Amino acid sequence: MSHHLTDPESAALSNAFAAALFAVDPVGLGGVALRGASGPVREQWLARLAAWLPAGTPWRRVPLHINDDRLLGGLDLSATLQAGRPVAQRGLLAEADGGIVLLAMAERLSASMAASIAAVIDTHELVAERQGIGLRSASRIGVVALDEGEADDEQMPARLRDRLAFHLTLAVRLDPPEVEETLPDRSDVAEARERFANVRVGDAIVEGLCAASLALGIDSVRAALLACRAARAAAALDGRDEVNAQDAALAAALVLAPRATQLPVSGAPAEAAADASGEPAEPAADVEPAAEPASDEAPPADELPPEVPSEPAPGAEDKDIESPQGPVDDLVLEAALAAIPPGLLAWLALGNADVRRSLTSGRVGAVQRGPSRGRPIG
Repeated sequence: MSHHLTDPESAALSNAFAAALFAVDPVGLGGVALRGASGPVREQWLARLAAWLPAGTPWRRVPLHINDDRLLGGLDLSATLQAGRPVAQRGLLAEADGGIVLLAMAERLSASMAASIAAVIDTHELVAERQGIGLRSASRIGVVALDEGEADDEQMPARLRDRLAFHLTLAVRLDPPEVEETLPDRSDVAEARERFANVRVGDAIVEGLCAASLALGIDSVRAALLACRAARAAAALDGRDEVNAQDAALAAALVLAPRATQLPVSGAPAEAAADASGEPAEPAADVEPAAEPASDEAPPADELPPEVPSEPAPGAEDKDIESPQGPVDDLVLEAALAAIPPGLLAWLALGNADVRRSLTSGRVGAVQRGPSRGRPIG
């Protein structure tokens, strides 16, 4: 049963499909960075995700100022005083094993808390050795980071953001009714979750996603790995056991496009840059025009080189049959470019990606944030 997973028609549809893919493989995809203010739009997205998850899935909300004992586990002081011996308490991340963790106000997370959560995402295990006790427990979690930052310099720590497959920006209005008609239902997601482990991804798909990641200037190898898992989830959700080029294109649009830091150097990106800036792209100055033929007369037939039958290169057949539109690399890259937001596309066309990245990651941005920004807290 096809759900038209390719070429999302709108931002609302893209966000909804990202929630469906995340529900298929929440642990493998790491999580979702959900940027938007608290309100009905965010609650709609979270309710949709919860409806697609299995019944009884743990759902834990992590407040911003949670202490390490409650988050990671440690000494239960009251139980220790009553028992007269050290009593350990499980951390919230351990309680959420097999479920979803909601990070409130993720743009204000401390570097230490982000590092702890990132380690759990990597190892699927929570290790706490403190206060004279040692705890080790499974913690296979998917993270939904609720980012309420309003300015570009208000971003969650890059270490955690890099491990979340989807970086979504919520709209200001609720999703239209036609979006619900396009989305899969709960049984479809449940079947895809069972099929996911058997979904295969070919070498051509992997190469296409890696090539697109490099062309977009993404310096983390996790992006391509997460895109491969998203493509597998898309294939499973569409009822197939093998990833095709359309699945890879959807993964590139949802995973790679928000991470882009540059435009590829080719004809198509040049046209995209011209569209973003509103001015036609000028030809390069160092490119010489093609030489004109000396005369209109054709050379004699006996001087023409012998015609050699063209043979496809080894492995070319596997790459071309993936998509009727063309090679996988081109299709994946075009899908990623089409999904880049217009504002980011114009910024990249001006060559300011490095400046933008320096403003939105690292510890300096966290130190320079004003205390009056964000949602007031008690």
